[in-house]
Amino acid sequence: MGQQQSSVTDRLAQIKGAQVIKSFCYTCPWTCPTEVFVRDGKVVYHKGNPEAPNNIGTRCAKGMASAWVTQDPDRLKYPLLRSNAKGEPGEFKRITWDQALDFMAEKLESIRQKWGPEAVVYLTHHDPNGIFMVQLISQLYGTPNVSIGHGSGCEGDRRSACFTTFGNIFPMHDFAHSQYILLWGMNMLGANQALFESRGLLEAKKRGAKLVVVDPSFTETAQKADEWIPIRPGTDAAMALAMNQVIVEERLHDAAFVRDHCEGFDGFAEHLREQGYTPDWAAPICGIEAETIRRLAREFATRKPAISAIFKGSGYYTNGAAAGRACYLLDAITGQVDGPGNLHLKDFAPIGMPATIPEEAMTKPSKPPLARAMGYKMTAPTSYPVLPEVPNARLPEAVLNDDPYPVRGVIVQAANPVMSDPNRERMQAMFAGLELAVAVEIYMSETALECDLVLPNTSFYEQAEIRQGMWLGAEAILGQPVVPPVGESRPMYDIVKGLAERMGWGQYFDYERWEDWAEKRVETLPVSLEELKARGFWAGELRYGKPAQGLPTKSGKVEIYSHAYADAGLCPYPLWQERSVIPDEAYPLQVTHSKLSAHCNIVTQNNPMLMEICGENWVEINSQDAARYGIRDDQMVVLESPKDKIEIRAKVVEGLVPGAVSIRHGHGFGHWAMGRIAKGKGAHSNNLMDSHTNPLTGTNSYNECKVRVRPA
Repeated sequence: MGQQQSSVTDRLAQIKGAQVIKSFCYTCPWTCPTEVFVRDGKVVYHKGNPEAPNNIGTRCAKGMASAWVTQDPDRLKYPLLRSNAKGEPGEFKRITWDQALDFMAEKLESIRQKWGPEAVVYLTHHDPNGIFMVQLISQLYGTPNVSIGHGSGCEGDRRSACFTTFGNIFPMHDFAHSQYILLWGMNMLGANQALFESRGLLEAKKRGAKLVVVDPSFTETAQKADEWIPIRPGTDAAMALAMNQVIVEERLHDAAFVRDHCEGFDGFAEHLREQGYTPDWAAPICGIEAETIRRLAREFATRKPAISAIFKGSGYYTNGAAAGRACYLLDAITGQVDGPGNLHLKDFAPIGMPATIPEEAMTKPSKPPLARAMGYKMTAPTSYPVLPEVPNARLPEAVLNDDPYPVRGVIVQAANPVMSDPNRERMQAMFAGLELAVAVEIYMSETALECDLVLPNTSFYEQAEIRQGMWLGAEAILGQPVVPPVGESRPMYDIVKGLAERMGWGQYFDYERWEDWAEKRVETLPVSLEELKARGFWAGELRYGKPAQGLPTKSGKVEIYSHAYADAGLCPYPLWQERSVIPDEAYPLQVTHSKLSAHCNIVTQNNPMLMEICGENWVEINSQDAARYGIRDDQMVVLESPKDKIEIRAKVVEGLVPGAVSIRHGHGFGHWAMGRIAKGKGAHSNNLMDSHTNPLTGTNSYNECKVRVRPA
């Protein structure tokens, strides 16, 4: 099969007169391995790598259209320095790279001398080349405040739930071997990200697996389900806790698994009884009949192998951390952890660091990271129990109020907090209050417009990257530069090298070619760099059964009883709490969100092919609510919250819980930034909401928002 696929690739290269380079697509964070066909310095074709387990040769629409980024005339091409006062609409002048790096180095040194290294924060979104800046700004400069996965602005509650329960930060899903799949607020087929998971889900369905989708909205995935459970928004924790109670009380749990591999089952059983978390209690909260909850619990516990899985939808509320834990405890108590067809505790490839920095050269922070110092302010403990990264929406507190300590510099790469976080005005005020704000970006984003310095970054087609592959098993994937950089844009490793030289640390970033640092990163892999370049990826053996081998939790077991929560002075078991924002007479509708399959992040809204597929977003509204408020299908409407309002197209649907609206997220960028194609298209909903964050994890609570609707 491999030779057959190789001959197809070779034949395509002959037809196109092109060189084939193995790489990967980074339009979204799932990074599918690819084969890129290059002729005369241009991408003429690209397809999925047929040998890679992530996508087995397939691509999504986003990936297929991605080569536009190499020719987009709206790309940033030169370093830019702000030429007017902070807080005003950004005006910039072109400068040289020497001037840009001198400016940045001087400002960083000034902040460190005056405020300490902790006063600088680095934010990026899953870019593997962020590791260069992490080594510079964290290990050498000395700040503990680095965010390399956009966790607080994405699915931090899910990561927190998985980490506190299983000691794993990013679980995967072995749908292909499942017989019962229970998805909570997880629209696999709509977001269209992990292609092997989506394929596995559909294959399982064909073999007779039952798919149950718990979601207020009749999503693309719910449309393929055997059963759609139209739960009320923000009540997943109540239903999941009640399902746990049924399984425990009816002794449907896996007694051997909880005895040998779990910590705290008996205490959890007592907790469920004491709190009264029964289906009869949950039914009026979540709008699902008690008997339906009982039936689903029995089905899940007895039809194996099974998966209970969540992603973002259940976590966009201030009670999202409890929802995540309750959903994952269904897997734990039924023994459905890390076996074929279960929630999978992903292995990670042993990828090394690009720079070797000796211990004696490292700077130890004198203050705790913001995630700890900001604290859990609703009770006595002084830190979030688990927060993977900087809580973005609370960062303005440190900049504007010096709480918990001053922050004076922010470096942003491949992220857009002015638009991606709630409360735009507060974010803009934060950037205006900084002594140094730097954006490393491929477009002039809304955040870049608020910065002092804008540095043009290369796209994934123009740079080398080595990162963890998003497959079930351990995997390393390689991205190779296939075309020259646009304008004077530079990859992060060259930007950091130039900055390090100016700050006295150049000896640690002494590579001349990308292959020099890449050799270091792959030293611990069982393949050479040349082998990785030839194949595009390395995949290890797919391992199951990790609970029996011991988990990286405090107890070494699946922690039904969470030591992380207990150590923070919190209840070690998930507790039900109502969400923070409840609709009322003035604002009677609850906001929910769903993604678009053709768009992801800031790189798609200026793509003409993707905008032709989906040129604007919309809000879905139940037909009952539409009739009540005089809304017609395909009509422009005004959605108004206590904070702001947007104008957006309405789609009247039956598949949505009455009293809720579902905003399709992923447009509205470009109204005053970005590029000509994106400009003015669609509506962006984040400014409708205030800065609500989960008090346990610091994750943004994007659905904590009530609105009213009227015709535009």
